[in-house]
Amino acid sequence: MRGNWTPCDVTGIVGNPFYAITVDEMFTVPHEPMLSEDEWIAANVKLIKQLGPGAWLRNLLSILKGNYPTNPE
Repeated sequence: MRGNWTPCDVTGIVGNPFYAITVDEMFTVPHEPMLSEDEWIAANVKLIKQLGPGAWLRNLLSILKGNYPTNPE
């Protein structure tokens, strides 16, 4: 998927807390976060300003339902 990211893919990744925290194992597999919590918050503050709070919250709910970009490889 490298090089083929759409704006929706980037929005989905930036908004996904999985990349900033280790989520309770009941919800996910253990992983090493790609961002610090502060970096995730800063990125999402910008995203909320760009998308608006309603669209950002719809995006977050979609992510929490499992709708996010994955690498098919």
